[in-house]
Amino acid sequence: MNQAQQASSNQRRLALGVALALTLAATLWSALSPDGEESLAKPVAGERRAATPSSALPAAARATAPSTAEPLVPTNWAAVEREAWAVPAAGYFAAWAPPPPPPAPKQVAAAPAPPPVPVAPAFPYQLIGRLVEGDQAQALLAGPVRSLAVKAGDVIDGQWRVDHVTERGLSLTWLPAKLNQTISFKPS
Repeated sequence: MNQAQQASSNQRRLALGVALALTLAATLWSALSPDGEESLAKPVAGERRAATPSSALPAAARATAPSTAEPLVPTNWAAVEREAWAVPAAGYFAAWAPPPPPPAPKQVAAAPAPPPVPVAPAFPYQLIGRLVEGDQAQALLAGPVRSLAVKAGDVIDGQWRVDHVTERGLSLTWLPAKLNQTISFKPS
């Protein structure tokens, strides 16, 4: 080490030693000082509050009010300590808990829902055209297996009756439930 670093290190050690000495002196002075205890609050011996006459207390308070002969200082310190550290019945965090959910509404037995309205199944044929011969109009249908030419009054596959063949499309009745269905021409 060079001389400048050694001088700096010695100055630092000296400063720390002086600080330590001052701290020890202040601690010793504070511990031995007689005025430290005089500033503390002390109970005054022989002084008591005036007792409330038992006739002025309510009946419930009279039953639990201590008699004047009992000491005001508890003698069972273990019981006092247990009571001080006891967990409240609701728990420490009961005030932070969310409120309980509202009670479920009482359900009244509802009448059974009406049965669903029957719906005709999809028509298995496509309307591909219309043919007019004289005053009789026929609809041209294409199915998965065959093609048909039908007119009003014809029954298709035992389930569909053709009611009308018009310029706009075809009116049908599904025979099992007597439901009407309209098949329109697709715009070209």
